[in-house]
Amino acid sequence: MNQNSFNPKARWDRFEPEKTGFNPDALNERIEVMAYFKHARIFPKSFFWHDKEYNIETITYNWQERKGLALVNYFSVFCAGQLYQISFDNSTFRWQIDKILT
Repeated sequence: MNQNSFNPKARWDRFEPEKTGFNPDALNERIEVMAYFKHARIFPKSFFWHDKEYNIETITYNWQERKGLALVNYFSVFCAGQLYQISFDNSTFRWQIDKILT
């Protein structure tokens, strides 16, 4: 048997979280957001998640990433002593809560 022909990555059913981008802490749940747009920038003011309103006290950080043709705006926001990451996908106009940071 030729040992060089063995390829462990050839298995289609192997789950490799570091290559798929899987994050067990990610929520990725759809939310409703009150935001305003000024000078081509987005400023979220509050979001609704699980029938509760979270008023955003501070946007601690924001950044953009391109995912295919979509441009996703990410926000790290501080609400009631908790830090959340939310995002806005400009191709689907979908807001979602990505994760709870602290």
